[in-house]
Amino acid sequence: MSGSLRVIKKLVSLLVGGAVLWCGLALPAARPAGAESAAGTPGSGQVSISGLPAPQPLVSRPPADQIRTLAPGVCYYSISGRTWQDEPLKGHVLEVDPGQALLEVRVAVGGDALGRKETLSRLAARHGAVAAVNGGYFDPSSGHPIGSLVQDGRLLATSGILRTSVGITGDNRVRFGYFAPRVTVRPGDGEPLVAAGVNTSPVAGGITLYTPAWGPRAAAAGDGLDVVVRKGEDGRFRVVETGSGGSPIPRDGYVLTFRGEAAAQAAVLAVGTPVDVQFDWGAGWEGLKHLVTAGPLLVDEGQPLLQAIMEGFRGSVLEPAPRTAIGVDGQGRLLLVEVDGRLKEWSAGVTLEELAYLMADLGAVRAAALDGGGSSAMWVKGRLVSRPSGGRERELANAILVLHQVPVYLNGERLFFDVPPLMDNGRTLVPMRRIFEALGAEVSWNEETRTVTATRGERTVSLALGQKEAVVNGKTLPLDAPARAVEGRTMVPLRFVGEALGAAVTWQGNPPAVIIEQ
Repeated sequence: MSGSLRVIKKLVSLLVGGAVLWCGLALPAARPAGAESAAGTPGSGQVSISGLPAPQPLVSRPPADQIRTLAPGVCYYSISGRTWQDEPLKGHVLEVDPGQALLEVRVAVGGDALGRKETLSRLAARHGAVAAVNGGYFDPSSGHPIGSLVQDGRLLATSGILRTSVGITGDNRVRFGYFAPRVTVRPGDGEPLVAAGVNTSPVAGGITLYTPAWGPRAAAAGDGLDVVVRKGEDGRFRVVETGSGGSPIPRDGYVLTFRGEAAAQAAVLAVGTPVDVQFDWGAGWEGLKHLVTAGPLLVDEGQPLLQAIMEGFRGSVLEPAPRTAIGVDGQGRLLLVEVDGRLKEWSAGVTLEELAYLMADLGAVRAAALDGGGSSAMWVKGRLVSRPSGGRERELANAILVLHQVPVYLNGERLFFDVPPLMDNGRTLVPMRRIFEALGAEVSWNEETRTVTATRGERTVSLALGQKEAVVNGKTLPLDAPARAVEGRTMVPLRFVGEALGAAVTWQGNPPAVIIEQ
């Protein structure tokens, strides 16, 4: 190290208490498969210089006989070690092969709506997940995400905060970077207007877009003007009314709130004006399907980084605590890691600096922190394997799930089952109560005959467990796959019961999925 660099290191170390950031040393640009960098990536090309380097690896991958396979391409193991302060350290790791068939890594939202919260155990169980960890940061009082949130390619929320975001593409590849989507509102053939936020508090002096994901009404702003837009019979969106004070959000439209000096821009949106809203993720985020804002970036090119302060983390957030992180290793596998903390005799937790080194110890070539503290949690095959620091699970606004199942769509909307769909002799079986209720049927169960009966309008179908026949409107018909009990749920053949109740059921080959249309 040159003399000048030593001086700079010492000065910056004094300024930030030993956590030194050095941004001027370039790293090789090559990236392994699965570890993609989005444009504007924070920390890209940085090297961390720590005043307290790790004296030894914090943890290591255990022998193969201690690694449990949860599903094809999904492995789980526990880790243990000592922190740099010689405190106990315990945690949990999921390794996910993103290329496995029927494997899906996705973001789930508490209660399936912004502003709602749910424990990780409940959230993962009702989606039929193989495993899950907590997701991005959120406001504990409102339940709304801090930063951005994307689910199934839809922008549920975004604001001006710039911290490391974690994106997941349709083929389960992970990208890390600053996410600043451009949301434009074009009135007719006029010049586009730029929305500063989506489903967040009204932006002072700017435009905020509110979709049905926000709730029944837009957020009220004292100096705000609302423009309500709905979809017409011709399929185009048009302004239908203006108002103020938090207008109702139509289910087939949205509300634009113009606040302060931006209110003058609303003049071009008279009632009847066609409006087109466009979303541009920005360079490097192509193929994005899911995203949470988290941070800080922990590892780049296999090198631990110390940039928590640069990303706005301060005070007690930097102290040892329960932590959760996501990364990609040199083989392209996804790493989901949780470290227990604030449990003196069990696990003290780690600092963000220690978490960066821990992820590198596990083979991560790129990694970022997710939400931590009382939110840190990991769920595996029906059980919470982490230990909540507060003694019980915290309700979360969002989570990252690992699924291994055949996707089922009803009228374009994804259906989830607490026991995932399974294949039996080429037939897809699903939990009977969930599918019958989704199809709008009334369900009854006869314990004596072990028979389930569903009625929808003038259609009735009855199936007995283990029988290769069913009764549809009084007529006995053969079944290719009989109904059977799995994990306490009665599983029924999806195509048969769907068509018996008047729905069209088709199989999609690539990617695999079952499509139901009513």
